[in-house]
Amino acid sequence: MPRISVLVLGLLALALAGEKEDKEALTKSLWPKERVEAALKAVEKQKADGLLSDAAYEKRKKMLDARLAGAYESKSLSTTDPPLNFIQNGGFELVNKNSARDRSRWLWWGGWSWGGDYENMWEEKPENVHGGRFSARIRCTGKRGRIGIMTPKLPAVPGATEYKLTFWAKGEGDNLLFVNFESGATGQLRQKFGPEWKEYTALGKPEKDAKTFNVYLYHIGEGTIWLDDMSLVPVGGKLDE
Repeated sequence: MPRISVLVLGLLALALAGEKEDKEALTKSLWPKERVEAALKAVEKQKADGLLSDAAYEKRKKMLDARLAGAYESKSLSTTDPPLNFIQNGGFELVNKNSARDRSRWLWWGGWSWGGDYENMWEEKPENVHGGRFSARIRCTGKRGRIGIMTPKLPAVPGATEYKLTFWAKGEGDNLLFVNFESGATGQLRQKFGPEWKEYTALGKPEKDAKTFNVYLYHIGEGTIWLDDMSLVPVGGKLDE
């Protein structure tokens, strides 16, 4: 084999090894033992309450048992360059049918409502979905107030100069989305959306010595907003185990 080919293969092997380490580190930070154990208890309760079929129960328990044993390989975490995608269920494909409409209707995401008349709901009409089968539909059904979805606490990345959130969105009516980096990072975006799908970006700046941060997305207008295909990556830095 030519020397240059050996060198290229060697560099590729090193890159893949580093990518695997980054992915394992991110998985460990997003799914600590305490979170996995809490999720297992929740699944057991859902099964006892008759909210899960046998097949759904076995699937979720198998995944969580594998996470607890450190043997689960996530298919939803990207470690491309930029190296890490913090968002899980960024396409809103995994819905939470047992959640109230004024909370999060999607797995992984949190949610709440502060005043006004709103609902969170998954959308399945093809014209209102950017990728996959579903998108997130957040709709004002009466007076204005605030409703939102949020990420869990995300691990800060040492050396990162900023966090870059990208997402696809469209809207109707007098809608208004407020994106806010909080509790470890600062940065905002206020945006009204038109009727066609378009990609948007919001940037957050890490706060000094912060260990974690969150991203909140609030609908504070009227009308309807559709969100899909979200990604959140650090610019620079490296996630430590």
